[in-house]
Amino acid sequence: MNSDIRSARVGISRMKSVDVDSSDQHFIVLSLLHKWLEDLALPHASGVMLDFGCGGQPYKTLFGSRVARYIGADVAASKDVHLDIEMAPGEPVPLADASVDTILSTQTLEHVYDFQFYMRECHRLLKPGGILILTVPMQWRVHEAPCDYWRFTRYGVAELMARNDLAVINITPCGGVCALVGQIVNSHLAVHRRGSKLIYRFINRLALALDRRFPDADETLLWMCLSQKPLSQKPECVPPAGKTASTTSLQSAP
Repeated sequence: MNSDIRSARVGISRMKSVDVDSSDQHFIVLSLLHKWLEDLALPHASGVMLDFGCGGQPYKTLFGSRVARYIGADVAASKDVHLDIEMAPGEPVPLADASVDTILSTQTLEHVYDFQFYMRECHRLLKPGGILILTVPMQWRVHEAPCDYWRFTRYGVAELMARNDLAVINITPCGGVCALVGQIVNSHLAVHRRGSKLIYRFINRLALALDRRFPDADETLLWMCLSQKPLSQKPECVPPAGKTASTTSLQSAP
């Protein structure tokens, strides 16, 4: 399975920039995600940052001016992307314990078969007081099949943090019902090649306007979370990382 995951993802073209036109099929989710990253996540980033499942590294420029060093890591390089670390599927990241100040994980965890291992790696790698910036889907079309395993609720995200001794700073929904419906329609049209820039632009504007007018985040596209490793912790709180299944990323969608 691990070799198949790596070979299937070598050279895939993924999103490489935060700049998305309002006529793009993913504008709804990406505009909301990028605003949260810039407004809430960016001020917490510092020091050495690990983009853990970096895909096309679309946020390297955004965070690059804030952190001292950016490390892009994934199991396989996307098209025209240089990896600082090419991880062996199922193996720990080849970095020392408590060597990273900030971890960025965007739309990755749903593709990790053993996401508990991934979360233990996040805890191991973070320095005391280090920050995890994590975004995960709650509602999203199946993608990069068959390596698309999980969806998460707000309470699932909070439980993940608690189980791995990470204190939640903020959990934010990525839009509400109207944003979700608009994105579902756009994704359907794109998959079946029935959309156009004009149609996407209309749906994007309408869905986002309605979402602001009628907020309802019990149905949302993603959960976006900031958490922090405590400055001090009991060693037994987090079990040692073991070898298990792989880590990969999604940057072709948000």
